[in-house]
Amino acid sequence: MKILIVDDELFARKAIRAQLDTRFEISESSNYIDAVDKLSTEIFDMCFLDLRLDSSEKLLGLDLIPLTVNKGIYTVVMTSIEDDSITEIAYGRGCQDVYNKGNEKNHISETISRYFISKDSFTEGHFFKDIIPTMSPAYKQDLKRLLKIIPTDFSICLLGETGTGKSRLARSIHEISKKSGPFIEINCPTFSGDTLKTELFGYKKGAFTGANEDTVGKLEAANGGTIFFDEIGSMPIDMQEQLLKVIEEQSFYPVGSNKLVKINVRVICATCEDLQLMVQKKKFRLDLYHRIAGFSFTQPSLRNRKEDIQPLLQSALKLSRKIVIKTELRKAIEEYSWPGNIRQLLRFADLISLSNSGIVKLEEFQTFTHNSVELKEANTVEDHYYDRIKEIGLNELLDEFTLAVVKRALKENPDSAKSIAALKISKSAFYRHLDKEIASSIAPKNETQSVSYEIQ
Repeated sequence: MKILIVDDELFARKAIRAQLDTRFEISESSNYIDAVDKLSTEIFDMCFLDLRLDSSEKLLGLDLIPLTVNKGIYTVVMTSIEDDSITEIAYGRGCQDVYNKGNEKNHISETISRYFISKDSFTEGHFFKDIIPTMSPAYKQDLKRLLKIIPTDFSICLLGETGTGKSRLARSIHEISKKSGPFIEINCPTFSGDTLKTELFGYKKGAFTGANEDTVGKLEAANGGTIFFDEIGSMPIDMQEQLLKVIEEQSFYPVGSNKLVKINVRVICATCEDLQLMVQKKKFRLDLYHRIAGFSFTQPSLRNRKEDIQPLLQSALKLSRKIVIKTELRKAIEEYSWPGNIRQLLRFADLISLSNSGIVKLEEFQTFTHNSVELKEANTVEDHYYDRIKEIGLNELLDEFTLAVVKRALKENPDSAKSIAALKISKSAFYRHLDKEIASSIAPKNETQSVSYEIQ
C-alpha cells in the first residue's frame, strides 16, 4: 500500500508518518507543484492532504482533490480551518474524509480502517452473507448501526446470553477494522484478581515467587490491535479500577517494573450480565462502565431470530457430507427454544454430521434436547412466562405462581406447619397466598406452635 502525504509543514508530515504502519510505502510532498508531479507520475492508494500549501492564502489543497479522486486515490483532507463551508467544498470535490489536525493518533487509524473496508469491496451484502449471516430484519438493522462504528476506535460492549456468538462477533469486528496488531482475548472468569493482573500487565523477573523471567502481558501483546475482555462482569472491583486507568491513559507499569509501557489498543468487552444493575449494586464501577460502553450492542438469542436457525444449521453442515433432515424435524428445530443459542445449535450440527444413516429423524433431535444441559442466564425469562407478565403484570404473576406452589405443597403434605417449613416461608406469607376458600377450610394444628427449619 502506497501513501502520499501532502503538507508544507515538516512537523505535520512527521506526525502523520508516525501513526502509519511500517508496512506502508510512504512518500511526502511539501508543496503544490511537487504534489502534482508525484500524482502525475506515481500510483498511490491513499493521500493525506493539507489545504493550506506554500504559505498561500488560496487553499491549493482543494485544487488537488479532483486530481487524486480521478486517479481513484482514497483522499483524506486534514485541516485546522473551522469553516463548514470549506469542509462542504472538500466533500463536494470527492474526498472521502476530512478531519481536524491535532489528533492524528485517533484519526489516522480510523481512516485507514475505512480505506480497507472500501477497497475490499466491503458491502453490507458481503457482511450479512459471509461474516454475520442473518435473515432477521431487526438483527440486520442493529448490525448496520454496528458497521458504522467498526472503523473507529470506539470501545464496544457486546451484551447477550451465553452462546449467542459474542466472541465470534468481537473477532469479526477486529478483522474488519484491519488493525495492524493482533486480537487478544481475556476470559475474565478464569483468573483471580492477582493472576489477572499479571496476565494483563506482565511482570519483571523476580517480581514475585515463581517469576523466573520477564513476561509480556496481554495488554502489551495487543498493542496496535484489539483486546477482548470476555465476561467482564466477573472482573474483581480492584482490577476494574486498574483497567480504567489503562484505558484512559493507554499506558501501564508491568508488575515489579518502574518502566512505563505505552500502548494503543481498542477495547471490546462482552458480558451476559446486566452491568447497569451491577453498577447499582456497587459490583461494577460506574466510570469503567461508561468507558467500555462507548457503543453497546446486544446479540439476540436464537429463539428471537428463528428465521436464522435453518440457515445457520445448513452453514454448519456444508463442510460435512450431505445430510437429510426430515420435514417434521425441521419444524421441531424451529420451534425449540435453543437455550444454549448458537453454541448449542452447532453442537447439534456436529452430532448429526456423524449420523450413520445420513438421514436425521425427529427421534434423534428429541434425544439431543433431552440430554442437553444448557444453563440459562439468571436474567432471562421463558417466553411463555414473559408473555403472561405482559398480559397480567409481574406482581399478579408472582401471586399466581406462589399460590400454585403453596397448593402443591399442601397436596403433598396436608400438615400446614410442615408445608411452611418445606417452602421456607413465614406462616403469614403462607396463608396470605391462599385464597379465602382454601384458607377457611384449613386451620393450623397449633397457631402457637413455632416452626423451625434450616436452609440447606
